[in-house]
Amino acid sequence: MQKIYNKPESNPRLTIDLDALHKNARHLIGMTGGGLIAVVKNDAYHFGLERAVETFYQAGVRFFATTSLRDSIRIRELYDDVDIFMLNPCRDFDSLRDYSITATLASLDFLRENKGSMHDISYHLEWAGQMRRSGCRSKKEVLETIRLAKESNIKLDGIWTHFSWADEFDQENSYEKEKSDWLDILESAQKIHKFKVVQAQNSASLQRDGLLDNHSHARVGISLYGCPPYKRADLTNNHHALTLSGSIISIKDLEIGESIGYCSSFKADKKSRVGVINIGYGDGLLRKRVMGHDVLINGRRYPLVSMMMSHTIVLLNEDDNSVKVGDQAIFYGQDIPVYEYAFKGVGANSEQISPLNFQTLDLIYLPVKNRL
Repeated sequence: MQKIYNKPESNPRLTIDLDALHKNARHLIGMTGGGLIAVVKNDAYHFGLERAVETFYQAGVRFFATTSLRDSIRIRELYDDVDIFMLNPCRDFDSLRDYSITATLASLDFLRENKGSMHDISYHLEWAGQMRRSGCRSKKEVLETIRLAKESNIKLDGIWTHFSWADEFDQENSYEKEKSDWLDILESAQKIHKFKVVQAQNSASLQRDGLLDNHSHARVGISLYGCPPYKRADLTNNHHALTLSGSIISIKDLEIGESIGYCSSFKADKKSRVGVINIGYGDGLLRKRVMGHDVLINGRRYPLVSMMMSHTIVLLNEDDNSVKVGDQAIFYGQDIPVYEYAFKGVGANSEQISPLNFQTLDLIYLPVKNRL
């Protein structure tokens, strides 16, 4: 029997706590001795590029990294006193010069093909490591690239890599092996060239080791946004920054055998009470986050049993009248964080955050409380 209510409901909401981002940045600046490179790729992990960059800048960050030339230019238009590093190789040399963007030197072949166009641009030489997206793939290539860059008067200011195994603790100790390989490459490279910037560590590596010897910077992404990089990470200074919530728009009692959702996706095997929440996969919520997992209502968790484009269904206790139409249903928040579901196998933290639909959700930014 359907219960009908006239109480107005709020739209589903995505609330981003800029104060949490600010606190995370301040902590990481301390961990790196001021050598923090804030990764703001993919619209700052979908927190909003301008708002995130402005918040990190207020916290004291003066070095940003992204994969996009367009976003690099957007950052430069915000601030003229920051360093900007482009992780992806780029052949738009005029834009790199015009906007003072530091670029990746991706390989010896890249240098050979483009050295005539690379003047007056700062470069960081990339070691491919086990990620192998780009970068030099042997010690010989690294050293030959350095020598040719110096002969060609290329401004080689930095060297970098990415640790692909840092958030894993496998029996083969793969992270320790790739780190050892990198340190060997770095030692050889530093014998023939003095780098201003040495950056290799991501969130997981920095959490595990602190800033490595002979490294000037750490390039940190997901930890800035309040998500620990692995399950055993220290949460002492972690500030979760995102809340995703909908509201109960109706409550329905199902008899045995009655169903709800597409193709009877939930069928009652006993008398059941369910709530309909006004958020679904069309709002960017992952189906894997819903099915087999729960939602927080009035401080209590309830299982989710069905999902539609604009709705999800929560199973309530049959005799529980504490949940009412209009109550808030929280999918992510301080007490039900994104990283909990990353560790449960739903998907990486960024994988869960990135699809959230800014067009259908009410986007709310909570301000920084105490600026520098």
